[in-house]
Amino acid sequence: MCNSTSIALLTFQGFIFLFFYSEYPESDRRGIICSILTEHTKIPYSYGDIQHETIFDKEQDRYLVMILGREPVPELSMTATRRVHGCLIHMDIIDGKIWIQHDGTEEGLAMELVRAGVVKDRIVLGFRSKELRENSEFA
Repeated sequence: MCNSTSIALLTFQGFIFLFFYSEYPESDRRGIICSILTEHTKIPYSYGDIQHETIFDKEQDRYLVMILGREPVPELSMTATRRVHGCLIHMDIIDGKIWIQHDGTEEGLAMELVRAGVVKDRIVLGFRSKELRENSEFA
């Protein structure tokens, strides 16, 4: 499937600026999300026996990276461990926009999506309140 190209026209102080940008179809967005999430599973934890699991539900457009395993608890004893289980990353595609529901990464998923070619007005920071989202550079 080909990307559709959109044209934006902007005038400023008598000058006319013409911008061309591509809009990714849903299938490309899914591929970008899956690729980014898969890369995050390759980053090892510095301690403990922690595994990553990806969950790609392409029918419901829900994408997650889960972490699970055991980590040391040195304050209890040298051999004590505790179970680790949780969501590191959660993204959905809702009404054609990528919603970042949870971002447990150091760098931030929004900028990774932008570097992959997703325009900022198609990225929603779902983990922020509506009021905070209105003042961001994203949708």
